[in-house]
Amino acid sequence: MSAVLQQSDYAIRCLLFLVEHRGRLATKTEIAKAVDAPDLFVAKILQRLVKANVLVSVRGIHGGFSLAREPSAISLLDVLGASQASLAFRPCVLNPKACPLQPTCPSRPVWVKIYENTIQDLRRTTFDKLSREHKVRQRACARRLGLRK
Repeated sequence: MSAVLQQSDYAIRCLLFLVEHRGRLATKTEIAKAVDAPDLFVAKILQRLVKANVLVSVRGIHGGFSLAREPSAISLLDVLGASQASLAFRPCVLNPKACPLQPTCPSRPVWVKIYENTIQDLRRTTFDKLSREHKVRQRACARRLGLRK
């Protein structure tokens, strides 16, 4: 589970980097260095994001990656959906037949509600909002450290 969460974390960081460097292509190596992740790991993430139509890739010596659409049209749900199989906490959330106890289970409705609320929040959280928040936090951190940014 932690590997899946780590992959999602890196995918979010990759997207934030690309949002904050819009208007140009960024190479896999540049992105990997910026998010402090191994090249091969980032390559896998970027491929999934391209396949999910979150990013576009351009091949060749001057190639790289960029956003496939505006940051306001890319949600956390888009990115997490591309980087991991399921956001459901329990198999029965998406498939009630996965558990024979489902008809009498007192906790399934709770898990379903948590899942639905999580999906709704992830869908509402877009990368324009995340990027703005990231910049605010970076400036605040720089001020605390006495740096100018």
